[in-house]
Amino acid sequence: MKKITVWFNRGLSQTAWLVGGIRSSLQPGEELHIICTHTDPNAAVKEVADQFELEPTNVTPQEYVEWATEFAARNKVDVLIPHNYTIGLSAASDKFAAFGCKVIVAGDAATISLLKSKSELYDVVREGGGLGIEIPPYTLAADIEQVTAALRAYRERFGTLCFKPVKGLGGHGFRIVSDLGSDYPHAHNGDFPPLKMEEVEAYLIGEGNPLPEMMVMPYLNGPEYSVDCLAEDGVLVASVTRTKFPGGIEEVLDDKPDLVEQSAKLTELLKLSGLYNVQFLEADDGTRFLLEINARMAGGIHWGIFTGVLLPYWAIRLAAGTATPADIPQPKTGIRFNRKTRKVVG
Repeated sequence: MKKITVWFNRGLSQTAWLVGGIRSSLQPGEELHIICTHTDPNAAVKEVADQFELEPTNVTPQEYVEWATEFAARNKVDVLIPHNYTIGLSAASDKFAAFGCKVIVAGDAATISLLKSKSELYDVVREGGGLGIEIPPYTLAADIEQVTAALRAYRERFGTLCFKPVKGLGGHGFRIVSDLGSDYPHAHNGDFPPLKMEEVEAYLIGEGNPLPEMMVMPYLNGPEYSVDCLAEDGVLVASVTRTKFPGGIEEVLDDKPDLVEQSAKLTELLKLSGLYNVQFLEADDGTRFLLEINARMAGGIHWGIFTGVLLPYWAIRLAAGTATPADIPQPKTGIRFNRKTRKVVG
């Protein structure tokens, strides 16, 4: 069997764990040459890669894509799984295909750009007939005055609120607003406690100008469901669902067929492919709302190793033509694990 060369460009620190999981998933006779690149010469992936090289810094997206095309061709890369510069790399996928390299991205450049905007995604879902998918109420705000006005308008109806950039990565810029402030239970975003209403304006001023377009909405404090997905041309072929609880360090690799079905509908609507992540949040009344779709694999995708289905491993095999969707097993569910100890606890 041909040795497959796989390249992961600069990504999250969890990529190092993912590479280890991919190696442990290999079947007898399978061989991978794993290349990792990063701007940090001491990145964690350096220790797990077969080949580690530095990426260029202070380059434009176009310059990065030009470098990546030459790098992939020179190193005879078969499969590229990018975390950064996905829009440019998607647009250049035909250039990579010309020398036999498959770029695993969630869609074309326009689709990836769309997914970076939560409000545009919500509009497309509504225009698609809703698909039975609940969209949370929200208001767009272009400046500090509009943010505070929207918070006041929602306050009596919903109580605890939040705001975040319309376009943002992970939890960057996300803050909870509660009359309890830092006393609000299980609602800390990293080192940032919730704000009281009277603290919001000063906080936003401190963030500097111009303020990015913000989304103001009720804070949904129920469980968060993260559906890691693998698709081909608008068809969801495999998924692993993780349930994350507020304030906890444990997650459950869960069986949520309704959320898998909704993810499949979104996949078809948006013609998604490759690896991506669909997030849902649950309200107090049990309603599950679509939060966002990340046009890249989530940092926690490596936890799928506990289910027996590590999606990036299967993405590589599908891209290399050594497997079909029918070969992918059903993931085991009902598995509880601790993120800190990295062990199954139930």
